[in-house]
Amino acid sequence: MKKQKNGTLETVIIIIGIIVALVTGIGGWYIRMPFLFAQTSDGIIFRQRVDAGTPVTLAYRHSVQKTMIYEYLEVNQIANGFVLKSTKYQSMGVGLPFSADEGKFREEDGWFILDDINRNYPELSIRNGVTNHGVLTVGDKDYDLDAMVPLGKEMKLYVAPLYKGWYMKKEIRS
Repeated sequence: MKKQKNGTLETVIIIIGIIVALVTGIGGWYIRMPFLFAQTSDGIIFRQRVDAGTPVTLAYRHSVQKTMIYEYLEVNQIANGFVLKSTKYQSMGVGLPFSADEGKFREEDGWFILDDINRNYPELSIRNGVTNHGVLTVGDKDYDLDAMVPLGKEMKLYVAPLYKGWYMKKEIRS
């Protein structure tokens, strides 16, 4: 007759092994997900989970024209940058696109709209000014740039996996 072994210790070790494997797998999956990071010279001020195609809208008042500008971007297909899709503004002026070779230009209800721009940006650099009153919308979440970024400070926006975003900090020109 054979003695039966007490399987309690083996069962506990197997359960702990399964839990460790699940936590490691889920954690590894999560830290590889893309996030949009916003950073100033003070550090990262926010991060938000994004996917390829997540809409990103920057709305601000032009410093010279004193009219609103809306820039419609999205996270690019490999989730490591942005694509400028279109822009909308109310007055022609310095630094505002209008050329037909930059996209499809039209005028609608007092707005100048340039669609199909499809310009790629690995990162965006924004500087908060006295008259900008900027709002950044990522997906369905709004960020009030006046409240988040001190006057005159530069903010960099970039997309990276969570694990990379923390050590990919950008050089900020204050």
